Amino acid sequence: MATVHKFAELNSAKAAQLFAAYCVAQGLEVNAVVQQPTLAELYGATEQLARIEQEFARFLQQPAHPRYQAAAWQLSQPDTQKLQDDGLPVFNWRELWRQAPLTSALLLLCLLVYLWQQVDWRSSSGALQLTEPAQLWRWFTPMLLHFSLTHLVFNLAWWLYLGRQFEQRLGLVMLLNVTLSVALISNAAQYFMVTPNFGGLSGVVYGLFGYFWIAGRLNPAQGLYISPGLVGFMLLWLLLGFFDVLWVSMANWAHLGGLLAGMGWAWLLRKHTGRGHAQ
Repeated sequence: MATVHKFAELNSAKAAQLFAAYCVAQGLEVNAVVQQPTLAELYGATEQLARIEQEFARFLQQPAHPRYQAAAWQLSQPDTQKLQDDGLPVFNWRELWRQAPLTSALLLLCLLVYLWQQVDWRSSSGALQLTEPAQLWRWFTPMLLHFSLTHLVFNLAWWLYLGRQFEQRLGLVMLLNVTLSVALISNAAQYFMVTPNFGGLSGVVYGLFGYFWIAGRLNPAQGLYISPGLVGFMLLWLLLGFFDVLWVSMANWAHLGGLLAGMGWAWLLRKHTGRGHAQ
């Protein structure tokens, strides 16, 4: 597992991201962790630090050089996606599976379960909801159930966004541990506080959100960061759910339980350096 080292701070988030993009294009493992628009920290792989610092000194002398803009443009291109004739990107499942197999597998499993629900709603719900607590698998399987297409897409979009980053930075085994433990805690919270008749991946999503939120503060070297705007949105969504003013019925206690569990994981792994891969 590669180690990372903080080697600089910049008072411009855009400049830090520009330099990190250039380094990645050069095969250097550099990650820019943005704290706010006027503050960003730069982390690099320890074994590459001498070369990274040379490149950083050159960047400080000529930050406006075209080489940096060219690298940022290159990385912004869909190099892992093919373009259709009409110019629309095609989702590259093979690349996603290579980068984040667990994220891909759970996404696929949720899609298959949703198809099963459309074919046989009663059997699928009866098999996966937490209606028989003595059957231990039921403490985990509600996360696979989704009760509308909107519910499914919302949760899977967040899972793909957060789970993929987590798996790339901390590995498949760690994501599996966090996912199962957060699912257990969030499902138990909803079961004991309200009802066994619920489902959805949102408890796990809130767990990952809580992890990113706290890890970005306790251990920026992991490179897992979520913007203040998204933090505000997720917390507001949680609060509105408890006040029951939304047009959908939500498993609010599962969300809260997942959030707290994810925050707890971030504290437990506060000294974990991650893999040192730049995002």
